[in-house]
Amino acid sequence: MHRQSKGLTLIELIIVVAIVGILSAVAYPSYTEYVKKTHRAEIAGLLSETAQHLERFYSRNGQYSDVPGPPAVTLGVSAGNAFYAVVADRTNAQAFTLTATPIGTAMMKGDKCGSFVIDNTGKRDNLNMAGEAIALLCWSR
Repeated sequence: MHRQSKGLTLIELIIVVAIVGILSAVAYPSYTEYVKKTHRAEIAGLLSETAQHLERFYSRNGQYSDVPGPPAVTLGVSAGNAFYAVVADRTNAQAFTLTATPIGTAMMKGDKCGSFVIDNTGKRDNLNMAGEAIALLCWSR
């Protein structure tokens, strides 16, 4: 007389758990890097858009800095998003620099691309890059 199996044996359960663990160990870092890449693309787009707002203001007024009222409201300079804080340096009437710094408590803290910087000449750069990061790749979408 043969007994029919009505469940999983302990060995089968351990094998399934091991396979799920291996798959998640491989997939999770890839997933988090993909999510970080989307946040980088978002802040790069936000900085480019803000630089365009400043250039439009400059083409109408001939300067970046002499703005009546709160500059962020007048020029549409963003404060950033949930992952980056944007600071606009417009102390010089003929130049500006926008810097997006990762927020310390957010997912982007310690990101390999560091802080994003764009100026009035269109030069894009990154401060505090780590590892194999390249500014061109950090700004690409």
